[in-house]
Amino acid sequence: MRRLIAMVLILVARPVFAEPAEPVPPSGSADCPVCPDLALVPPGRFPLGSAPDSIELDSATGESPAVAISFIRPFHVARREVTVAEFRRYVEATGSEPAPGCRVWLGGQWVLERDRSWRDPAFALPPQDAEPVVCVNWDDARGYAEWLSRESGKRYRLPSEAEWEYVARGGTSFPRFWGEHDSHESAVLSLACDFANVYDSSAVDAYHFPWPNARCSDHFAALAPVGQYKPNAFGVFDIIGNVREWVMDCYTASYAGRPEDARAWTWQGGCELKGVRGGSWASRPRNARAPARGSEPTALRQSDLGFRVVRDYE
Repeated sequence: MRRLIAMVLILVARPVFAEPAEPVPPSGSADCPVCPDLALVPPGRFPLGSAPDSIELDSATGESPAVAISFIRPFHVARREVTVAEFRRYVEATGSEPAPGCRVWLGGQWVLERDRSWRDPAFALPPQDAEPVVCVNWDDARGYAEWLSRESGKRYRLPSEAEWEYVARGGTSFPRFWGEHDSHESAVLSLACDFANVYDSSAVDAYHFPWPNARCSDHFAALAPVGQYKPNAFGVFDIIGNVREWVMDCYTASYAGRPEDARAWTWQGGCELKGVRGGSWASRPRNARAPARGSEPTALRQSDLGFRVVRDYE
């Protein structure tokens, strides 16, 4: 009986996927020598946001009430966050060197250090090629995506907020793709360290953040090389944790009036605040979940903020 009940709960938690309109290529393909490895995300529908009674709900960010979102077509998403090595190739090819200046954790607070950059984000060791690039702002991320478009002849871009959360849920309606669990801050899953790089016991001695930590250890105090944790059902790594990720949408503190499809919510003339998603190595556990929302000024560069790209299905 317990097994039957568990199976029913799993089925109820999963969104309803529509059949693709046409045959689609397999995941794990790249469009050009400098292009990322891509996963194919099927069309379907899901609830964007959280239920009003969610134990981790942050009502100030407008993640509730949830909005039903439909995806008519599949799309591709980079299986991993953009790495230091990948971003270096872009800078060397285009000469688009981001300006120095990055917020880093220093003395118990985030401080703007004007000599820090993606090349030196103030960690204990120099950035490694396989680590996600950080200290990049929204325009840096968009410039990288536009360069990939020119190199590949395909349309690369930042994900919309709806696309990002759809991928992060990994085919479930859970706040974390690895299971139906609420952390309630002091009771975090020990499973978290198998799937995501968040603020855990590995980082407590190094950073002493003034918020709860996950009750597990992944042996990375800060950034981890991409792909170190278990992927979700779409074959996507680090979608929660490691670095917060820029999305295309202008940030609003409510979902009221947003498009009920995969489009990014933007407006003519642009906006000062863009959405960021996913939590990072420095995040309190309640902020490292699929529906959690955040925002930052487009010009911000910070040592826990990076990105990944998506590509339209053709």
